[in-house]
Amino acid sequence: MDISVEAAKEMLERGAAQAEELMKDPARIGDLLYDLETRLKETPVIGSAVADITLMAGMVRGYVTGEYREVSPKVIATMVAAFLYIVKKDDLIPDRIPLVGIADDIAVLTLALKWCEPELNAYEKWKEGAGAKDSASVKGEDEEMGKINDFLTEAGTFFLATTDGDQPKVRPLGLHFEKDGKVYFGVGESKNVCLQLKANPKTEIAACKADGHWLRYTGRVVFDTDPAYTEAAFEAMPDLRKIYNEQTGNRLAVFHLEDETAVDIPMMGEGESLL
Repeated sequence: MDISVEAAKEMLERGAAQAEELMKDPARIGDLLYDLETRLKETPVIGSAVADITLMAGMVRGYVTGEYREVSPKVIATMVAAFLYIVKKDDLIPDRIPLVGIADDIAVLTLALKWCEPELNAYEKWKEGAGAKDSASVKGEDEEMGKINDFLTEAGTFFLATTDGDQPKVRPLGLHFEKDGKVYFGVGESKNVCLQLKANPKTEIAACKADGHWLRYTGRVVFDTDPAYTEAAFEAMPDLRKIYNEQTGNRLAVFHLEDETAVDIPMMGEGESLL
């Protein structure tokens, strides 16, 4: 027998507390969305029965990355709780409620959609408007980011700065790629550099070319949890697959900069803004 509406409500309420904690860490939300995508591939009936689940995932991703904040944290927590139920239901279901299967997943998702329908509709309209705006400006963004990406390519190795308490830290990096009007970078999720960027997302990237020009690229780190960006990183640097995979247990954290400035500075003279 399928779970009742009351039981589905209890599942969402039980998951809300876990969801609120999870929302404090974009990387963990990224893991959850990745696991959710895997689960949907294994049981596509969920995806066909609840067509808005992709929209829900996009709204959650937009909230945790700061791209979309016109929604209350409670609504996002409800959606995350529904995802937790699908991916980790054993942790949420009381012993008195037996596991039934896919029908339960659908019941919980349907209730979450009902609770969040107005906000989800508003997000969908915003997304459509943002898409039109992005289409109009993408050419200019591509040209600007292309200059930064080309500079990094010519430089080869570049340097990323973070802070560890009151101690500055600088390390060389090589991974970068251009996608969707942004330049993306990647670091190991378990490495200190990633933890430092999460604690203080302000950073600066410096690169120098053989002609003496150097790049100062400054901004605020935003982690990108969509698996498509991780795949793009592997395409840009295939050897990373040997390091970051299910067998090693290592995960790659991909990010870009927001509120950024980029200056191409010659050895002597004034720098030129690239943005």
